[in-house]
This record gives sequence, C-alpha cells and structure tokens, in this order.
Amino acid sequence: MSNLRLRLAEKKDMAIMVYMLKEMHEESGMGSLNISKVLNTIELCLIKGVILLVERNKEAVALMGLIPNALWWTDDKLLMDQFTFVRPEARKTKAIFKLVKEAKMIAKAEKMPLLIANFGYVNEEKVSKMYKRFGKSLGVTVITGDTSSFLWR
Repeated sequence: MSNLRLRLAEKKDMAIMVYMLKEMHEESGMGSLNISKVLNTIELCLIKGVILLVERNKEAVALMGLIPNALWWTDDKLLMDQFTFVRPEARKTKAIFKLVKEAKMIAKAEKMPLLIANFGYVNEEKVSKMYKRFGKSLGVTVITGDTSSFLWR
C-alpha cells in the first residue's frame, strides 16, 4: 500500500516546496535558477490559488501549484498550473493522478477549465502521453535559437 495522502500546502511547507522545485529544476536542466522567483511563485499560488501536496508516509512526494489566470486573448479564466512535480521515487504511484483529480475538482467548483502544461523535455514523450489522458492536447512547446546557456543536457 502506498499510503498517499493529498492535502493543501500551507506557508509552513515553504521549505519543502522550495526544495522540491529545486529538484525539479535540477532534473529539467533548463535555465538558471532564481530562488526569489521560485519563492514569489509559491507565494502567489498560496495567495491567489492553491498548492496541492501529496505525501507518502508523511514525506512530500508530489506537488502542483495552481493559479486562476487568463490567456492573452481572452478574459475567460482558466485554472493554470505553475508547476507540477512528482519525485522520481513516487512516479510509479498514483501521486500524479491524485493531483490532477483534485485540480479538476477545484476547477469544476470554480467553473473554470484546468490547464496543465508539460513544459520541458525530460521524458517528454512519456509525460505528454500521460497528460493527454487528462484532457485535450493543446499544441506543442518549441524552443529555437542558441540554447547553449539555457539547455545544458
């Protein structure tokens, strides 16, 4: 039994959230890390949205930060993920499904669609295939130009 428990993150969880997002950054290998921006994004999610935290045996193994926002061409609100990360040791559990199920319930209660992005190229095919199970695919992300200082893998 995996003992997964989902709960809302709180300000007191700041250290573990920062640590997990640093793990996410290290794995993605994309761009430099600005801790002030990480802290600001976490704060924004806690104030204007929500951060979902999945724990296994009282240890945080997954998180998802969500904020209501609109795309540039519309005033229609969406519940948009700012970050979603599942630690490698929890990727064969149902942690991602718990996160998405709860995010969908929150979006439904707020009468908004849920937008989850797979931005990055770590296991891109596998993650994109899994994400398509959650809803409609909305294009692809492309980066061009000199990426030598942005992508170091």
